[in-house]
Amino acid sequence: MRERLLRNTALTAIAVFAATATPAFAQAQSDSGSESAPGEIVVTAAKRSENLQSVPISVSAIGGDALEKSRITNVDSLVTKVANLQLTSIVGDNTPIFALRGVSMSDYSLNQSSPVATYYDEVYKGNFAFLGVAMYDLERVEVLRGPQGTLYGKNTTGGAVNIISRDAKLGETSGYLNAGYGNYNRVDVNGAVNVPLGEKAALRVAGTFSRADGWFKNVVPGLPDLASTREYALRGTLKFEPTDSVRFTLRASTSFQNPQNYGIYAQPEAVHRPGLSKWEIASDVSQRRRARTTSVALTTNIDVSDTLAITSITSYDKGTLFFREDTDGTATKLLEIPYYDRASQFARTCA
Repeated sequence: MRERLLRNTALTAIAVFAATATPAFAQAQSDSGSESAPGEIVVTAAKRSENLQSVPISVSAIGGDALEKSRITNVDSLVTKVANLQLTSIVGDNTPIFALRGVSMSDYSLNQSSPVATYYDEVYKGNFAFLGVAMYDLERVEVLRGPQGTLYGKNTTGGAVNIISRDAKLGETSGYLNAGYGNYNRVDVNGAVNVPLGEKAALRVAGTFSRADGWFKNVVPGLPDLASTREYALRGTLKFEPTDSVRFTLRASTSFQNPQNYGIYAQPEAVHRPGLSKWEIASDVSQRRRARTTSVALTTNIDVSDTLAITSITSYDKGTLFFREDTDGTATKLLEIPYYDRASQFARTCA
């Protein structure tokens, strides 16, 4: 009996390890644009390009191709690909509060910051209003577990999520366009184009557009169904390399979301919402959700020697977020909560 118990315990431990050990995926390409060795996964989790196996940090990396094949189109869906990563979306899609190793924050105040920081191209997004639409034309996503205050500063006691877009490539003319159609008249279009500007500069422009009808049926006559999709985003990347040791990268992006808001339902339906099924709501709120972001960032890299480099990042972010939540989920004006957030930030880092 004791031997059987030990055997079952060992098999259970092996099964749990196999289920939670998720391989890391990333595109094998460094910041300088040079191809890495076949099979090598290069990340910048430690603020420099390194082989993933050499980074002394618990990190998972997912490449842009893997994200596209998995249909990861918003930040919320990352939890399906990264072990131990969880989130709550108390104010709707694309405004996640991440949790890693049990460290998180659950607060309905929009002026709070999650202990798992979110970075876009090494720029810290410290407010919900800055997040917007970001999952398009990506190089990779890196998720760092555990305290990262030494490298990333405040609000990283739980970890950090780095979203890294594809860089402009010198001397290359390329592009792609993807389009799709699905349920609820969903239309998705995204693409990018890369063009050289002489021998020392290049421009990359990427964008995404999505629209879909709401799937949360509103039984109130004349009012729209909830949980629709209506968004677009555009990003431009200008890269300039005057010398082999000096590189400038200017990124500018904007996004806009204007869908019907998400719906609220309570269980059991027979008590809280009599006459309604799980995917039905009687909402008297017809206002659309609005979220707009604008971001500009200049990254300067100077190679002082073979082992020493200076990096400077100067950024400006501005964003607004507004929606009215029909919290009671009924056609009466019982409990309706408006959320409004407007923020701007200027940041400059040098390392």
